[in-house]
Amino acid sequence: MTTSRHFRTLVFLLAGASALTACTSKPDTVKATGPSELGLSLQVLATPDVLSTDGMSTAQIVVTARGPNSELKPGVPLRADILVGGAVVDYGSLSAKSGSTGADGRATFIYTAPPGGLSGNADARNMIQVAFTPLSGDYSNAVERAVSIRLVPLGTIVFPGQPIANFSWRPNEPYELEDVTLDAGLSKDCPLTAAAATDCYDTPSLTYEWNLDDRNIVLRGRVIKYQFPRFGDYFVKLTVTNALGNRVSVTKQIDVLARPRS
Repeated sequence: MTTSRHFRTLVFLLAGASALTACTSKPDTVKATGPSELGLSLQVLATPDVLSTDGMSTAQIVVTARGPNSELKPGVPLRADILVGGAVVDYGSLSAKSGSTGADGRATFIYTAPPGGLSGNADARNMIQVAFTPLSGDYSNAVERAVSIRLVPLGTIVFPGQPIANFSWRPNEPYELEDVTLDAGLSKDCPLTAAAATDCYDTPSLTYEWNLDDRNIVLRGRVIKYQFPRFGDYFVKLTVTNALGNRVSVTKQIDVLARPRS
């Protein structure tokens, strides 16, 4: 009888020790899965962000792509859309509907404002957005980014005392290393009495400064000649200054073709 009681007591003590061990043992560590943040972020900047609805005013939009550690991301394919009230529309135009970031993690687009009405139109504070979305599946979790641009009718623009910058070039589709004539003759100066673009005129008092391609080449003169070194898309910026010291710039894209090989 005593031996049986001692055996039951030993079994009870062993069971209690096992339960205590189970309660105090360290649980398995749960490993974290998945990224802690988005794999890609986009920064979008438009310069300028207010345009006249004259059918020729332009804004340069620079999209910068960065990775999760803020590193610049080259080769990111992008889709570009013009939005009005959240809907995709062709109100104005873009230099391209798609593109990719370069070696510096940046892609540049040009937005051209739509034509508007005559001077005196009411300013409805119209806003458009240009939205950019990564196209690669590797960045499917990236958030679409957009920049807002305000469009104002001709009657609300402060023309008095400010020039209008505009230019043309020939040939329209030049080849690499071909002489291209850039002509700022479309630029005008606006007197202090100007109420609309039609009140502005051509004057020899304007000065012209050209910023050419990605090497920051600067030339001066109303009409210049230049050879683009390689085929591709180039953004040419013209800055016009009048006698009052007021400066206005316009940027346009020139598509340079590869020279045919014989």
